Amino acid sequence: MRPLTRADFFAGTVGALALVAGLVLILAVGKTVASIIGAGLLGLAGIAFVALAFLLVGESEDRDRRKGAL
Repeated sequence: MRPLTRADFFAGTVGALALVAGLVLILAVGKTVASIIGAGLLGLAGIAFVALAFLLVGESEDRDRRKGAL
């Protein structure tokens, strides 16, 4: 497996930060508005992780195509 690119690292970092922030808001604060914001952050984390998965698959397909073209 190749090292992560900047885009890979960025998507993973955004996902992890949103996940942690969302969990903290939901579990620690517990107020209605904070829980809604926390749920939104958890959704953002999910989107970031799915985007990262698609990015990794696309990068591997690009590498395979380059190998086949040579």
